Amino acid sequence: MLLCSVLGKLALRSWMLLPLLFLGSAGLVAALLSLLLQPHPALNQDVGLSAPLLFGFAAALAAGTAGHVRWRSRRQRRVLRFAYPLLLVACALAVDEVPLPVAAALVVGPVSVALLIGVLRRAHRDHAECSHV
Repeated sequence: MLLCSVLGKLALRSWMLLPLLFLGSAGLVAALLSLLLQPHPALNQDVGLSAPLLFGFAAALAAGTAGHVRWRSRRQRRVLRFAYPLLLVACALAVDEVPLPVAAALVVGPVSVALLIGVLRRAHRDHAECSHV
C-alpha cells in the first residue's frame, strides 16, 4: 500500500482553486492562440470558449484529485467531495459558450498559471516529504 499519493496532499483551499486556476490558464491559452491565428488581432475582441468542454475538464480535475485532499472532517469530505465536481458539471451543462475578452484573459491568465504552478509545487513538495517518511 502506498503511504502517500503521487500528487501529495492538497489543502482544501488548494483543491477548490485547482479547477478555477485551470479555467484561467485555459483562457490564457485560448486568448494567445486567438491573437496568433487571427489575421487582424485586437485586444478588444472576445474569444468564444466551449463551456461544456472547459467545465467538464474542471469537474474531472476536481473529482480526480478529491482523494488527495486533507479533509477537516468526515462530513466535509462526504459533502464537498461530490458537490463541488457536480457544481462544475452543472455549469458545463447549463452554459454553451463563454465569451471571454482577450484583454481580460491576458491579465488573469498569467496570474492563474503562476498560482497553478505554486499549488502543484506545494503538492509535489508535500509528496517528497511524505515519500521520505
